[in-house]
Amino acid sequence: MTYPSQPGYPTPQYGGQSPQPQQQNNLWLIGGAVLTVLIIIMTVILLVVQRTQSSGDNEGSGGNGTDSSEGTDGGGDDGGDDGGGDAAATELTSDACDAFDFTKFEETYGPVDPDQSSRSESNYGGMPSVDCSFYNAEVTGVNLSITDYENASDVIDMVEYDAEYYTTESGYELVEYTEMGDAGSYYTMAGEGYKQLNLHIAFGSLDVSIYTSLWESENIDEAAAKATLEDIVAQCSELFADYT
Repeated sequence: MTYPSQPGYPTPQYGGQSPQPQQQNNLWLIGGAVLTVLIIIMTVILLVVQRTQSSGDNEGSGGNGTDSSEGTDGGGDDGGDDGGGDAAATELTSDACDAFDFTKFEETYGPVDPDQSSRSESNYGGMPSVDCSFYNAEVTGVNLSITDYENASDVIDMVEYDAEYYTTESGYELVEYTEMGDAGSYYTMAGEGYKQLNLHIAFGSLDVSIYTSLWESENIDEAAAKATLEDIVAQCSELFADYT
């Protein structure tokens, strides 16, 4: 007796392969090709933009270079006439102690002795400060302190405060100094066998203080010593013009 085959169950086909892997490979190839084309396009655009910017920069640099050269020549000539070109370049570091002209000092105290002299620098809160001590072989000379406080009114206040602190009750004789600077005081104090001279000047935001101790045994003229203090302070206003 023969039974008919059951409908709805197709006979499987063995040995054939599904087409899906081939389709996926095609998709990968198409996607890779698209990505490659996009990379090429972006690279070309980037090269064009960079070349355009480079051309613009070269044109701008050429124009600015010409103006800068002319300005430098003009500034160099002016600086040579008034001597201010080199002074503006002096920075508030210990190296600045070498920038002074010691002609007046040596007329009063004799040659500067490097072995007896000293220097230091500091910077607190962005306010540079330099201390220079210039001495002769007998360790007599001047002590200079320079600080940039960045605020001119603060320096003037400090100078004016000298009148309240260095009083006759404290053993000082003080007078207002008006020969240079925005504010100034000159005060002296006599001790046993010596006399100390002090000059305190405000140049804008620059605070300059200098003093010397004169010993009776060395016979250094007081007027000459004061003139030396004034000479060094005057040099400060020129050497550190950028800070004033």
